[in-house]
Amino acid sequence: MSWIRRRPLLALGALALVLRASCALVTEFKPIFPAYYYTDANLIHAAATGALEDVHAGRAPMINGTLSARIQTLITLQTYRTFGARPLAIKLINAVLGALAVVTLTWALTFVFPLRIALISGIFVALWPSHIFYTSQNLKEAPAALLAYAALGGTLAAGFDINLTLPRATSFAFGAALALIGAGFYRSYVLVNLTAALLLALGLASLSARARRANTVATAAILLAALMFYPIAASSVLLSFHSQALGASDRGRIQPRLIPVTYNEFHPGAVIRPTSPEGITFFRKSRQFADRYWAKFQSPNSREIGTQIYPDAEFKSWGDVLSFLPKGSFAALFMPLPGLYALDGKIGRW
Repeated sequence: MSWIRRRPLLALGALALVLRASCALVTEFKPIFPAYYYTDANLIHAAATGALEDVHAGRAPMINGTLSARIQTLITLQTYRTFGARPLAIKLINAVLGALAVVTLTWALTFVFPLRIALISGIFVALWPSHIFYTSQNLKEAPAALLAYAALGGTLAAGFDINLTLPRATSFAFGAALALIGAGFYRSYVLVNLTAALLLALGLASLSARARRANTVATAAILLAALMFYPIAASSVLLSFHSQALGASDRGRIQPRLIPVTYNEFHPGAVIRPTSPEGITFFRKSRQFADRYWAKFQSPNSREIGTQIYPDAEFKSWGDVLSFLPKGSFAALFMPLPGLYALDGKIGRW
């Protein structure tokens, strides 16, 4: 990419960084939202400071929880060992990663859109309030977004740049595959959904008369390999952190999976997978109940969640699932917009 094309990306990155770093500073010294907005960050901070105490006492640090929580705790621990146990250091690192994510997304879009259109999209993401907030807090949203956008860019470069030779396209594809696996460490559903979307895009690209079919086929094969390799890579990382606090039954619950599961508490040990209409119903209801319970537990005022998507929906056939998809998808995409649910004067909802 020429210097003339790089300059707008650098300016966009600087804008995104200033906004996120400013938000990190403000929320560090004067939180602007209710306490429950910072629950994840507080949990990771507590886990990292506990691990830091273990290190100072000469003990092996205890790092428990999900794969994402363990990785966040480990990175936070190493940061605290270097800069001291202040969350601000993590927030600023997150702000840098969030700004890089905005630049990476814009770069990825240049493979399929003119630079002007890609830049407009990048500016919207850079200025989007919730993106600014969540990529300036705990070390989860920013690295997940950065890795997902890197996977998008690598795939689009490999499959859509007709000037790339096969070896060069393969190198981009391997980079995209590694980024997908990394994104899965934070959010496995990002790995699954993004891989499916990218494979569909590559399939459509291969139909073009201008496409280098060898490039798209090789890229698709590498992405599929990443999808299959993720459980092995994630299990290796997860189990590399020693945890005496977890019993044998609990260890089974934190194994990384491409398809998420939940557990039927009425039948201990029964695993429910969202691979049937009944399984989807149970999965949705159990997760939404857990969210409502968590909200009430975290808030002294028994906070109610007002944005759950049709919590009473039940599916008895695949026809029920298909008929639900249009309104469910609409709510998932547009529920945050004003007018679709009450803002009630709450700054977080605004």
